[in-house]
Amino acid sequence: MNRVTTVMKMYSKDHILWFLAPWCFVLLPSFLINVLVGYLLQPERGYFSGGLVSIFIYLLVLGIVAVTQTFPFAFGISIRRTDYYFGTNLMLLLSSVTVATIVMLMSISESSITQSLGVNFHFFSLPYLTDGNLFEQWWTYFGTAIHLCSLGFVIAMFFRRYGRMGMFILFPVMLVIFSIFSYLCTYYNWWGSIFTWIGSHSAAQLASCLFALAVFYSLLSFIMIRRTTIA
Repeated sequence: MNRVTTVMKMYSKDHILWFLAPWCFVLLPSFLINVLVGYLLQPERGYFSGGLVSIFIYLLVLGIVAVTQTFPFAFGISIRRTDYYFGTNLMLLLSSVTVATIVMLMSISESSITQSLGVNFHFFSLPYLTDGNLFEQWWTYFGTAIHLCSLGFVIAMFFRRYGRMGMFILFPVMLVIFSIFSYLCTYYNWWGSIFTWIGSHSAAQLASCLFALAVFYSLLSFIMIRRTTIA
């Protein structure tokens, strides 16, 4: 547990990457741009922004960058693979909890914020995502956040395990798989059933599916980190 804490402290020393960038360099500029757009457009019924997605994209990037920056250094100071794995996952978990909590609180207070700014738009409080009680809203944001963090982590571990050649092979293979899947959905008219299934579930229920994928990504990461060499 001591080494796991060491890994977390190692990450927390990068204040810009973990604490400053997601809020000051990503979410705040996106919010201010939408405030400006709101002033310029002045829609009667307001408008719904997709700018919130920026913070979740950042979490995907965070999962990738955090590993690529710290992996060789961690093993250079004799951090065990399992300690590095658990320390990294705990940091990503804390980041996801923080993002989900702050976004949920902002969605609750958004109307008073936008009214004070004199702009009628929705940045945090979005239809479908904010359906349900407060826990369901929080779970929607958390499930999405931890999924993207874990996806970034597994991508980074795949790169560490198989290198550039592995990445060059992976993405064309994934493209072929998705192309075949898309063709089959079109040929057999599955798209309607797929969208009907998605529409029949709440955002919180879909977030549970994303959480299950995050667990799967974490298992893959654990398998790869045990077989990864330090280059």
